[in-house]
Amino acid sequence: MQQKKRKPRGIRTDGPIVVGQVQPLYLGAPGCQVRTDEKRYTVNSAVPGDRVRVQSLMLRNKPDAARILEVIEGSSHRVEPVCTVVQRCGGCAVQEMAYAQQLVQKHQSLVKHLDGLVDSTCVQEVSGLSSPYGYRTRLLMPAAPRGRQGGVRFGFYGRGTTSLVEASGCPVQHPNTLATVAMVEQALLGTKVTASEAKSDYGWLHGISVRVDPQSGQSELCFSARSEIIPGGEALVSRLSALPGVAGVHLSVSPQRSSYLFEQGYKRLGGAKRTAFHLGGEEFHISPGAFFQTSAEGAELLVDHVLSMMPESFDCLADVYGGVGVFARLSQKRWKRALVIESNDTAVEDLKSYLKNQKKLQIKAISGRVEDKLSDLDRMNPDVVLLDPPRQGCHPRVLSKITELRPAQVLYVACGIEALVRDGERLKEAGYGLNQVRSVDMFPHTTYLEVVADFRLRDPSV
Repeated sequence: MQQKKRKPRGIRTDGPIVVGQVQPLYLGAPGCQVRTDEKRYTVNSAVPGDRVRVQSLMLRNKPDAARILEVIEGSSHRVEPVCTVVQRCGGCAVQEMAYAQQLVQKHQSLVKHLDGLVDSTCVQEVSGLSSPYGYRTRLLMPAAPRGRQGGVRFGFYGRGTTSLVEASGCPVQHPNTLATVAMVEQALLGTKVTASEAKSDYGWLHGISVRVDPQSGQSELCFSARSEIIPGGEALVSRLSALPGVAGVHLSVSPQRSSYLFEQGYKRLGGAKRTAFHLGGEEFHISPGAFFQTSAEGAELLVDHVLSMMPESFDCLADVYGGVGVFARLSQKRWKRALVIESNDTAVEDLKSYLKNQKKLQIKAISGRVEDKLSDLDRMNPDVVLLDPPRQGCHPRVLSKITELRPAQVLYVACGIEALVRDGERLKEAGYGLNQVRSVDMFPHTTYLEVVADFRLRDPSV
């Protein structure tokens, strides 16, 4: 089987050409690895088992990056990709692998990572989504000039470049995110809004962010721009706020365009300050800048896994790196009191706003870096600690305090598998055993996996 690959735009492709075998999926890697006689290369749109001819991209910041020139012999799990720009976009590293096989490969990689921490029989199969398409409820796109038509267009950065790839039909995005972006593009036609340029003072708009709630159909619309001075002023804001389904319009200001478009700190331009998102039968009113899972179905599965591991009744829960308090709120019938610690001030304010009308709910919300708020954790002396840290894992002082307090259970929600292994080793040394592991394929067609690990104190009397 042979398959020609289109040359990505804006990428140097004058590196060596080699033949190699695509290796099993490695969780968290930037793509798939191709092993040759001399070295390994990282590619997109590969399937473990493929035999491929690749060419180095000669990228200074990614020396192992390569592109597939030809699939010499394809894996039996190779499928035709749904996306027409998958080779250029680079967002979905393994979309050409059958979805069932993606789940198998992720499970096998997870088992290998956890070898030494837990027996493979305790690692359950990956929970997949009902469909690996249309699942992403948040969209983030940089802006670029529209051309002779005027206005701006939105897209994704091409792999290894800052050139925009048009992706109006992106199959992994929820239809409402794409519809909102299309309406915004039309609303900006004929206005004075221009796209910014890196390393230049030209242009105003860096990019756009859209979050949708599939249950209500409402969306949160945010712009990243150079200044608070809006071309078109209130008239443009009114036009954007009136778009169907848009609950609120917000602005994040960054004087210079960068690889990540949005800074902390948002200004409400029109509509609601917070947008309602539904999860676990509850309504969460979330501000721009506060974290909420990108897949609504994946988030439901994740909550189910956490609750399945949590005791039915206990005194105190510590929800650490707790965001807007999702896990604390959705487990409120099980504990008598709870502590939520979160470094994002916006998320804590969202939680406190909810708690104002919940006088009987004993949740204490603390804003600040977790490692600086350990005295609050000490005073609560929790029975169950739920850790949901960023990809780099927990601060060492946090783990030291937890192992000092010795709660009966530590539930670790991980998006970074290597951090989970590192922190899990610390817990193991302190007398905790890994009881079971469950996971959710939060991001199909990527190498990422959301994992829930249930650590139990082996001998509480020691």
